[in-house]
Amino acid sequence: MAAIYSDTWYEDMKALINGSAEFRAKAPTQHTVMTLEVVGDDQSPYVKAGKDVHFLVVLDGGAVVEYRPLAARHDGKGLNFRFTAPATVWEGVAAGLLDPITSGLRGQIKIRGDMRFLMQNADAVKILVDLYGHQGTTEWPLGKPPYS
Repeated sequence: MAAIYSDTWYEDMKALINGSAEFRAKAPTQHTVMTLEVVGDDQSPYVKAGKDVHFLVVLDGGAVVEYRPLAARHDGKGLNFRFTAPATVWEGVAAGLLDPITSGLRGQIKIRGDMRFLMQNADAVKILVDLYGHQGTTEWPLGKPPYS
């Protein structure tokens, strides 16, 4: 088990997704670049207000070829999607407490990119978010959501 946002956590998430035969069968084969932006808030013990965590996910050939932290916000060049949400939302998803699709529909997760592509690949998206939210391998050294 790896602590959330640690280098090992990113590696574990990549391996988990790539280890899913179900995801590989449904995943888009075209090169797709996305970032997840975790906006610090007053509740998360991991990403404090005024701080952000950015990570890059690159799909190609039906597999995750990159899943890693970024030092700063992606400049947007070559980016297909940008998903932005408060830390408590992302951490709630990672803990299996929040559904990211519902959170996106409610505006808790802001999505920039080709929504038609997401809808065309809804099965793969569902598998991906299920893996992210129900993988059970994330360590929460500062406490697991929901936060009091």
